[in-house]
Amino acid sequence: MTRRLCRLAKTLIVPASVALFPFVFVASAAAQSPTSGSKATTAETIIVTATRTPTRASRVGSSVTVIDAPAITRAQSIPVIDLLRDVPGVAFSRTGGVGSLTTVRIRGAESDQTVLLIDGVKLNDPSGPGGGFNFANLLVGNLERIEVLRGPQSTLYGSQAMGGVVQIITRSGDVPFGASVTLEAGDLNTKRAQGSVRGQVGDLSYVLAAGQFETDGVSSAASGKERDGFKNTLAQSRVDYALNDQLSLEARVFWSKSDVGIDGFPAPTFALADTPERSKTDELIVYAGANLTLLDGRSRTRFGFNETQTDRINLNPTLAVQNTFIGNGTNRRAEFQTNLDVTPMFQLVGGGEFEESKLRTASPSVSNPNPAPLRATSESSALYLQGQASPASWLTATLGVRWTDHDSFGEALNTRANVAASLNGGNTILRAALADGFKSPTPFQLFSSFGNAKLQPEEASSAEIGVEQAWFSRRLIGSFTYFQRDTINQIDFVSCFGNSAAICVGRPSGTYDNIARTKADGTEFTLEAKPTRQLSLSAGFATLDARNKVRSSANFNRLLPRRAKETGSATIGYLFDFGLDVSATYSRVGDSFNNAANTVVIKGYDLVTLRASQTINPHWTVFARVENAGDEVYETITGYGSPRRQTLVGLRASF
Repeated sequence: MTRRLCRLAKTLIVPASVALFPFVFVASAAAQSPTSGSKATTAETIIVTATRTPTRASRVGSSVTVIDAPAITRAQSIPVIDLLRDVPGVAFSRTGGVGSLTTVRIRGAESDQTVLLIDGVKLNDPSGPGGGFNFANLLVGNLERIEVLRGPQSTLYGSQAMGGVVQIITRSGDVPFGASVTLEAGDLNTKRAQGSVRGQVGDLSYVLAAGQFETDGVSSAASGKERDGFKNTLAQSRVDYALNDQLSLEARVFWSKSDVGIDGFPAPTFALADTPERSKTDELIVYAGANLTLLDGRSRTRFGFNETQTDRINLNPTLAVQNTFIGNGTNRRAEFQTNLDVTPMFQLVGGGEFEESKLRTASPSVSNPNPAPLRATSESSALYLQGQASPASWLTATLGVRWTDHDSFGEALNTRANVAASLNGGNTILRAALADGFKSPTPFQLFSSFGNAKLQPEEASSAEIGVEQAWFSRRLIGSFTYFQRDTINQIDFVSCFGNSAAICVGRPSGTYDNIARTKADGTEFTLEAKPTRQLSLSAGFATLDARNKVRSSANFNRLLPRRAKETGSATIGYLFDFGLDVSATYSRVGDSFNNAANTVVIKGYDLVTLRASQTINPHWTVFARVENAGDEVYETITGYGSPRRQTLVGLRASF
């Protein structure tokens, strides 16, 4: 793996350096000018996900996008995916409207190669073939911020973190008392209600939040007429108790229940069309932990145990046996982590994890209404260590290593190294990173009727280099990043119909094997401007070239499905002195292909969102927005519909 990283770095440095040189030259000249060389006037962003400890953005060598609380409030989004889709390098596909199966890809990696964290707890579904997370049921509620970390991150986050990490950070009870209520309604009989209370009583802090969202939706099948509605109910609680100045305890619960209509492939045509099928999902996260602070705050240790459970059931009321699929996926994890400030300029982060993943699935049918369920379990243990050093005030280097022992494939070793150089008084930041990542085979891929117990982990190697430049006292900030990623041993399904290969013996329907190899490179560009106190502008643009690199495949060197080569967005906002906040976002997704053979085109599309909110007083705000204002007809997966123009209005109160 180390040799692959070195080769990748050599192929990256020359073209990236050529691309970055003009940008850095102009940036340096501007940064040293009398107009723009003054000290930054805004507080520096603190990032947690990149290093698993709060770190100033100028010391982070990874590519990170932070969506903070004001941006979340201004966006007025209901599904979290609406916040993620305009992040450079992030793309999504959805089988219909809000609530339909939603997959997220970072830098062209597979959707099950993205790790989702909610307050540090990994949430995925072991009962799914690839073990990925369905973003459909993740709605904006009691959110404080979202951090999107791009590139392989297995040294800190283990399996699946080959494309990147999305972390949802919820609000804590760090205020004497606070309460909020949001009510919203609009087209498609859409309704939302959510509320929260939080605060402190002595040494105890608490958060309680709940919400419900429902909509009649649109037909999942683009050709259909029947609307596939969606209903979601969620609840969250958090309690922290300080036993003394050194030791505190915490407990968190996150629960979500959803019900969404889905379309299928009914006889006799077996083409995607309206059906009365529904999919119901329950998701539960339970976490309990203890936090120990020693050495006058220089040592911070966390011990935790968490369990995540996903229960799914698909129903078709027209069939004699209505339950067509039953699935349960459970993850249990015990972990510890210590952050040690060895000196003010050198920090260590180390820890260990033990994880157990279980699945239980069954597919009842008329011929077999009570099939024996598939049950499978896999276990893994891991240790990781990361050092972060600043030998000079302007330079920060980070190096991490992780050892993993899996009960099926054995051991894996992963590394990550990055550097951040803050120049010109912090106005110019250069970043570079080398990393590898892995993804363990899922219990389904190992032990189902399609399983292959000899599967090895998927592996990825990545390199990136970038620059961030600020002008005019940070009223204008731009960034540019170039990356490459090679993935080998990627697990793919092998069809065994008419296939006499040895791997198909005893597996007439097919099996899984480590046969796929892909390569991706691309660029990410962002620009943020604050010309005046009232006016703000932001833009992002990304290019991606992700290809099949299996030479024996008929699709060798063809583009990977559902990866647009160009994506971008731009937002303009204006805040009037009398409290009216207006903004508009334009999003562009270019053409892509729906299949590996590149014969079915998904046409690119343009979306416009208009928003307005008016502050009535310090406690009350009314707001409204128009989604897909241009009434664009578009698809993210061929044959599946997407929402047209929709208008919503709401009222928000906070105390």
